[in-house]
Amino acid sequence: MKQKERKKELNEWYIHNWTFLGWVETGIKSIAIIIGILAFYLSRDSQVWIIPSGNRLIQLIILGILSLGIFFAIFNRWQNKEILSIIFVFFNNAGHWGIFLALIRNTGWFFLPYFALLMMLGDLTKILFLKQTNYTERNISPSFFVYATLVFVIGYGLIDLLSCLN
Repeated sequence: MKQKERKKELNEWYIHNWTFLGWVETGIKSIAIIIGILAFYLSRDSQVWIIPSGNRLIQLIILGILSLGIFFAIFNRWQNKEILSIIFVFFNNAGHWGIFLALIRNTGWFFLPYFALLMMLGDLTKILFLKQTNYTERNISPSFFVYATLVFVIGYGLIDLLSCLN
């Protein structure tokens, strides 16, 4: 293949074969995303805006950090030009920021443990996928993706642990 043809091929959008575990992860996280969007929808009439205290403040901060990570994933997905992951990352952002806004409207706390548990289970499934497929991008070590996903698992786990203490 000529260099010019290879560059053209690398700049085109495509659909990746995500395998069974990739689709399981997507399914689990899709339920969490629906919960996040539902929490936001149910908060739409609330005129209350709060900054919580104690464990709830810690949960809100952790969720905010994880949501920022999901926001910055948009740029990675755009660079990769994989169609399904760019669509999914926009919905993933809607779910994360939806529940975040519901929390500061003081209406989403009931939904938060379910959202975090499903996201954590989705990311544990993603780790299995990453290890099974030895997934990598742009010559980055596959273990980087496992460790980065583990950060999200820990974050969601902390949110759930703190939910038990409220």
